[in-house]
Amino acid sequence: MNPEPNQIASLPDYETKSQVARRLNVSIRTIDNLMRQRRLPFIKLTSRIVRFPKTDVDAYLARNFRVGACIHQVSGKD
Repeated sequence: MNPEPNQIASLPDYETKSQVARRLNVSIRTIDNLMRQRRLPFIKLTSRIVRFPKTDVDAYLARNFRVGACIHQVSGKD
């Protein structure tokens, strides 16, 4: 049974371990550690296939990490 075309658009996007690591600019080993610690949401399809729901990963990052702005004061002297 194939999903209807309008249902396909509502399916969540999934990323591989490599894609998540690249997007977060960390190593695959770091992703493995976060998975082992149950700090990063993932779905294990088989013993070797893991996928990460993009919206769940984004929500986890938003809840657990803050992006800080660094403000540098520039003097008018050269």
